[in-house]
Amino acid sequence: MRARPAGERTGRPALVSLACLAALLTSCLLGSCSAGGTVTDAVSTAAEDSSSAIATARLAVGLDSGGKLTRAATSTALDDALKEVQTSRDTVLRLSPTSNEDRQIREEALKVLDSSAAGLTTARDALASDGGGPSLSAGDQALASAEQALAALREKAGGK
Repeated sequence: MRARPAGERTGRPALVSLACLAALLTSCLLGSCSAGGTVTDAVSTAAEDSSSAIATARLAVGLDSGGKLTRAATSTALDDALKEVQTSRDTVLRLSPTSNEDRQIREEALKVLDSSAAGLTTARDALASDGGGPSLSAGDQALASAEQALAALREKAGGK
């Protein structure tokens, strides 16, 4: 057997570490991990992240309405916000609640996140329409409703 220089690895410990990391990530993706470790913590985080996305979307719609932002930039902001809300929804969907209270908060979160996505879709449709669809003010109103619902959800889940 040859002597190994200092710092040279055989590969086996690295392979074992990689397998452990893969198992941990798989476990988290399947819902046994959540932000903070509880369903309410994960819901609170999802509501906070989605609230930030909605606030950014509302800012973009407001700037667009005032002629201070291009339609392309507004469209990108709305698309990005929708992706964030969908990511939050996917996270909440993967949770495995064990108590009645956790199941209820999860279901409420899914409803609020679905309505938030619908509000973003309304705003996107308004931006894309040339008078044949919803108005941009209707899109902003849908986003305002989503903001209020997310704030109530965040409060119920014990968030800030």
